[in-house]
This record gives sequence, C-alpha cells and structure tokens, in this order.
Amino acid sequence: MTLIGTGLVEFRETLARHIKQLRQSDPERYSTEWFFLRYLQRIERRAQAVDTARELMGPMRGLTRYYVDRVDTESPLAARYDEVLAAHRHALRLEHYA
Repeated sequence: MTLIGTGLVEFRETLARHIKQLRQSDPERYSTEWFFLRYLQRIERRAQAVDTARELMGPMRGLTRYYVDRVDTESPLAARYDEVLAAHRHALRLEHYA
C-alpha cells in the first residue's frame, strides 16, 4: 500500500471542486469553458490513478497549453486555472521536501 501525500489529496479536492462548479454552470458544448472542464476531468482521472503529483506533469502541461492559447487572462477561467496550478505546485513542493 502506498501512502498518498497531503498535497495530492488537496490537489484532488481542488480539481473536484472546480469540476463540480463548472458542471453546475452547464457550459455550452465546444465553448472555452466546456473544453476547460474536459481538461480538468482528464487531470482528475489521472490524479485518481497515481500516487504523486509529479505523475500529473503531462496533463497539467496540456491544460497550460490550452490556457495560454484560448483563455482570456481576465476571465473567471483564468482564476480557476491559477488556483489549480497553485494547488499542483504546492503538491509538488510537499513531495519534494517529504
């Protein structure tokens, strides 16, 4: 049995909260919000299958590329992205110093 770090648990909780909020807003199919939600869901599926935040670097890079290419930095999605990214970085730091 592998012990899951607190940072990864917190990151999973952050993802779940944002996914729930975006689903409740029922984004229009193929909108920026809809695709952003799909990226978060992809990361969440992967996060449930791994033991470290480091293993989520690939899906996080995908989200970052999407954010840079499509999301207005003044939009509510930008704040969501910033929070998800901060939670992932926090999990990485906790793993590094553990």
